[in-house]
Amino acid sequence: MLQFVKYSYNAELAMSSINFESTYGVITIQDMNVVSVDANYARIYGYQSPEELLSNIDSFLDLIPEEFHVLAYQNYLETVSGQRDPQVHTYTNVDRHDREFTVFSIDHVTEWQGRPALQVTVIDLSPAIQLQNVVREQDKMYHDMIMQSGQGILVHRDFKPLMVNQSWVKLQGGESIEQALKLDSILDLVPKQNVESIYRRYQSVISGEPSGMSNVVENIGLDGVHRFFNIYDNAITWKGQPAVQVVLEDVTQKVMLERQLVHQANYDEMTDLLNRRAIYEWLREHLVSETHLVCMLLDIDDFKSINDTYGHMVGDEVICALADITKRNVEAVGGVAGRWGGEEFIVFIPNASPQISRQVSDQIREQFNQTEFKIDEHIRFNVSVSIGVSDSRACEGTVSIDALVNVTDQSLYRAKAAGKNRVCGDVVAL
Repeated sequence: MLQFVKYSYNAELAMSSINFESTYGVITIQDMNVVSVDANYARIYGYQSPEELLSNIDSFLDLIPEEFHVLAYQNYLETVSGQRDPQVHTYTNVDRHDREFTVFSIDHVTEWQGRPALQVTVIDLSPAIQLQNVVREQDKMYHDMIMQSGQGILVHRDFKPLMVNQSWVKLQGGESIEQALKLDSILDLVPKQNVESIYRRYQSVISGEPSGMSNVVENIGLDGVHRFFNIYDNAITWKGQPAVQVVLEDVTQKVMLERQLVHQANYDEMTDLLNRRAIYEWLREHLVSETHLVCMLLDIDDFKSINDTYGHMVGDEVICALADITKRNVEAVGGVAGRWGGEEFIVFIPNASPQISRQVSDQIREQFNQTEFKIDEHIRFNVSVSIGVSDSRACEGTVSIDALVNVTDQSLYRAKAAGKNRVCGDVVAL
């Protein structure tokens, strides 16, 4: 049976999408009778030969369901008389063996034995439709796989999102895919200090440089939360133009754990200052450069008596107070502070002038001495600190870590011997 599916059909569009390797056949109709048919047409409709087709029908109308007879006859009359331009049609048909197939037909006015006739060329679209269905099914499969993936997937061009899946939205703390696609640029989700490096990476990927390497990036989600993602990005073609596909996974907990472990390995647990191992590491990097260092050693005066009188918890409070004061003043001038051991601290300030080193050491001593420690409503006390200062340029010969610390320790000893609560030592003038 033949079903008329569509009449107003865009011929240019149809012709551009037809697989011309499909079987096509030709039939000629005059007064609705079949006057000529080729072998391909016969086979398309389930017959072994033109002769078999012609012997099984009395009229072209026999190939058409009865409800379309009037419409087909009207189309024939108007076309051969010139009242209507030749048409193209798409039919869903059932052949004599009940096989359903689809044909694309093109009408053409011709002559047969000196009289007008209608020549119809039909193309079997079944292979193309089957292929299209397979492609559509594959597209749906890949679409479902991408949209349902647990990994966040983004496609962007010049950082304008073109496609995101639900997992990407969830990982970014967003509300919907629509919200994500409204973003003008995903660079809005990147900390400002990282934008330049992200842009350089995009340029290298889009230019075709080998990719496949993962990269951990910091991200500020749609909900304002800072997260870290491991991303894999590669160049693709999206709707005919270059774009970048990004697959990401949340590694925030891993990054935070790694940072915590690094911090624990390098910082004193009580004071949050550099520990001795990290101090040596920092010095190794800076002593090989042309930078000169001002070194300070700080020791809390009479600390043993504080522990003996008020207990170790109060002693720890005193240590932490000096650590906070030292760190605040030293970092303000680009230096670093560490816990050298017990109640003793060490400070390094690169390229500090005598004025700066004296100012910093005096500020630490004064601020610490002015800090009041309260045991209860009746017992309060203050503590002092002695500070030794030296300059790496004052060391004889090649500067070593031990030599610099030893010179500074001698200055600290002089401060203690001179009565405590004071700064001793010299810094070489520039």
